[in-house]
Amino acid sequence: MAGVTCEEISDAFDIFGEDVDNDQLSKLRELCLSYDIDANGLVNNWMAFSSTRKVDLTIENILIFDREWLQKKLSGLHKKNQKPKNNVSLNNGTVDSISDDQIEIIGTYATPEQKKHLLQVKRQLTPEDVTNSNKRFVGLNRSPTVTAAYSPKVMTPAGSTPSSKFSSRSNSGDVVQTFGSMNDFSWQGEVQMVKITPFSSEVTLDSNTKYMFQKMHEKASVLNDIIQDMSTLLQNAHGIEELSHVALPSQESVTVAGRICCDSIGRLNNQSVLLEGSHETSSGKCISLDLSEVTNYSLFPGQILTCEGVNNTGKKLVVQKIYPTVPLPFSEFTNKHCSGKLRIYIAVGPYTPSDVLDYSPLSELMKKIVQDKPDLCILMGPFVDIKHVLINSGELLDTFQELFIKQMEEIGRATQGLGTKIVIVPSCRDAHHFFSVYPQPGFSIPEYNANGSKRSHAELELTKHLNFVSDPCTLSVNNIVIGLTSTDILMHLTKSEISLGQIGKMDRIGRLTQHVLHQHSYYPLYPPLEDVNLDYELYDAHGKLPITPHLLILPSDLKAFIKNIDGCCCVNPGRLTTGTVGGTFAQICINTDMLPDKIQPAEACSGQIVRV
Repeated sequence: MAGVTCEEISDAFDIFGEDVDNDQLSKLRELCLSYDIDANGLVNNWMAFSSTRKVDLTIENILIFDREWLQKKLSGLHKKNQKPKNNVSLNNGTVDSISDDQIEIIGTYATPEQKKHLLQVKRQLTPEDVTNSNKRFVGLNRSPTVTAAYSPKVMTPAGSTPSSKFSSRSNSGDVVQTFGSMNDFSWQGEVQMVKITPFSSEVTLDSNTKYMFQKMHEKASVLNDIIQDMSTLLQNAHGIEELSHVALPSQESVTVAGRICCDSIGRLNNQSVLLEGSHETSSGKCISLDLSEVTNYSLFPGQILTCEGVNNTGKKLVVQKIYPTVPLPFSEFTNKHCSGKLRIYIAVGPYTPSDVLDYSPLSELMKKIVQDKPDLCILMGPFVDIKHVLINSGELLDTFQELFIKQMEEIGRATQGLGTKIVIVPSCRDAHHFFSVYPQPGFSIPEYNANGSKRSHAELELTKHLNFVSDPCTLSVNNIVIGLTSTDILMHLTKSEISLGQIGKMDRIGRLTQHVLHQHSYYPLYPPLEDVNLDYELYDAHGKLPITPHLLILPSDLKAFIKNIDGCCCVNPGRLTTGTVGGTFAQICINTDMLPDKIQPAEACSGQIVRV
């Protein structure tokens, strides 16, 4: 600062009891002028520097103070305080807001193609266009945005830019995988009457459900009951006379049952496998398993199994045989409600590319549904993905709830009067949903807006035909049992499972899917991964498979597939968007006339994994 004197600097140092000679004062005054700071600011910085470095006030140390302290501390601050220049970046989005004079100047430096574009912009500009700064209600070329059914502009928040990678894709409609016979079959047809009901009214989950009230002893009771129930089922299935105590020493081979656990924090390995018995048979004791004599196995934490082995010391069980787990029976099918072929479309969020909040993929799917008119369409979350960078940062004009309602209204508008039944499944990744717990109640559309005003009757009618169900849930669709969950249990099992040898004739994805069926649970992993907030009281009532479904939907980030697993048609439709590009969805056809005659319901199914 121009007004700083050597006397002011000396007085500031006197407060700290520092003596300063004339040469030092002259150098310090130069620093005040160079960095535009007053005497007190300079002295405070010096005291911080000297106490940190443990140095005295000398000319050499003042030079170091300048080079290593002031340049780093004050130069950046000085740049921050400078007012930014009002530079205008000219691109396709801003070129329509510049003046005629600017267009002429830019035109002198432009290529012939760029000049042609500038002239078009100049002809389109009007005084009203130039002064209109509210871009929320105008579209490209400053023209009013036209609202249309299932339009991405309607679903997409104001200010979002369409994804260039998605719009420029060339593989739309490509079939990734085919399952079953597709001879002389068309996905387009007339909608038949479809009746959707919960498989059991006793296991429905509604929005009045309370959670976060579980007690430790109730959680322990649920976990113990899972061991006891599965152990009894396996004992009866394999004709085992008696299950022994897991930790009781025995010189003879014994059969035990329990839950697979890990003896430490971290991923399971063949040296860290424990077996936890139930309170009834083993008083809740654990035993280490020696798997060296077993030639093939597939294990994960939380798995309930029965094994045979020798426990000489009571501290380790040398496993000789692992009994195979068994699935639940299928529901008896009667085709009194329908006949012919039931066509089902399945799509899973996220419904926007990861770089922009553009709902064009969902719009394209709606066009496909309107064109083909399937009997049933299952849309699974996330709809407002908490992992999306813009949603996670909160940089939106709309609230999360408003963004979700806007999507539901457009889905309802596109399918209203179409006859296609729409099922909406929530996800733990949905930012707007109040229930971030698993199992998770279904969505609901409130009667009132965020500002307290009541929604109109026409708005409520748009979503009246949408069926909001819980995650997970088991549905009966014209007596066809469909099980589904939006939680990525297959990916979670991939991160937790260990295996050795060939288990049957299926690949790893098939083996992981089989675990869900054979453990009779939509989420058999224990403990769950960190991003799954599992409520065990709700899980005991709503998270188990009541029966083996005819169709099981398990969305995952793993490769999309349609497989026959023990007679059940298991589907991973993939995500509708993967990163910044389009993903896949599934088309499933179930020939209901064949179901009563087929031992395996999957033989009556055919389907395709298709790119959006």
